Amino acid sequence: MSDAYTPSPRADKIADWLEVAAIREDRGLGAAAQRELAVAAGVREIDLDLGRNTMVRRAAVLGSAYPFRTGSGIAAAPDVADFPWASMLLMSAESPMRLVIDLPRSAAMFEQITACALVHLYGGGTRSVRFGWPSDIGRPREFPDAVRWLAADMGVAIGSSYRPPYAKDGGVDVVAWRPFPDGRSGFPVTLVQCTLERDYAHKAGDVDVRVWAGWLRLDVDPTTALAVPEVVPAGEAWNALAARTVVLDRIRLASLIREETRMGYPLAGVRSWTASTVDAMRSR
Repeated sequence: MSDAYTPSPRADKIADWLEVAAIREDRGLGAAAQRELAVAAGVREIDLDLGRNTMVRRAAVLGSAYPFRTGSGIAAAPDVADFPWASMLLMSAESPMRLVIDLPRSAAMFEQITACALVHLYGGGTRSVRFGWPSDIGRPREFPDAVRWLAADMGVAIGSSYRPPYAKDGGVDVVAWRPFPDGRSGFPVTLVQCTLERDYAHKAGDVDVRVWAGWLRLDVDPTTALAVPEVVPAGEAWNALAARTVVLDRIRLASLIREETRMGYPLAGVRSWTASTVDAMRSR
C-alpha cells in the first residue's frame, strides 16, 4: 500500500456517502445494514467495497482526527460534532444538508476551521488570522483599514500601492505566517482563499501575489493556498490545482488541527453549528 493518499473521484464520493449515513443513522452499520442502504441508494456492491476501503485509508492517514470506526462495521464517534472533519463533510458540495444550511454562515465557519488548522502549518510559532469579511475578530470593515490592521498584526510595513475601499478581502480569507525570534523581516507567509463552491478550480488564481506585494511590504514572496471542504481526488483535478497553488482539502486541514485546538474555544461556534446540523439531518 502506498503511503500517499490518492483517492479516485468515485471512491471519495462513496466514502463521503458512507460517512454521512453513519452520522445520520446514529448507530453502528454492519455489513447487512450497509448493503440495505446501498440498495436503497442505488450503490453497487463493488462501490460499497471501494468506499469502505477509502474510509480505512482515511483513518490510517488521520488517526484520532477521523471520527469514524472502520473495523467490523462503520460507526460515527458519539461526539462526532466535535470533529472538524464532520463539519467540513456537512458543508461539502455533495452533503444532503447543502440545500438547507446557511451558506454565508457556513463559509465563515469554514474560514475559522482553516485559520485554526494553519496555526500548525509552519510548526511552533506559526500565527494565522481570518481576514474575511464580515469579521468576528475585530477586522475593520473598510479594506484600506483592514490591510493596515493586518500589517500591524504581522509586524510588517504596509506597501505604497492603492488599496481600493470597495474591496472586501482582496481574495484572501485567511493569512498564516511564521515570524522568527529575531523579530526581523523575511519570514514565510501564506495567503489562503477559502471556498464552498462546487466547482472550485477557477479559485486557484484568486490571490494575486503581485497585487498583495503592493499592499504589504514583504521581503519574501508569499505562498498562496486554496482551502476547500472537499477531499480533492487524485489525477487531473489534483494536478491542475497543485500546479497553481497549495491545496488544502479536507484531509490536509483535518490533519493539521490538533485535538486541543479541536476541543478549545476557537472552534466552539463550529462545534455548535455541527451539532445542530447533525440533529437536523437525523430528524429529516
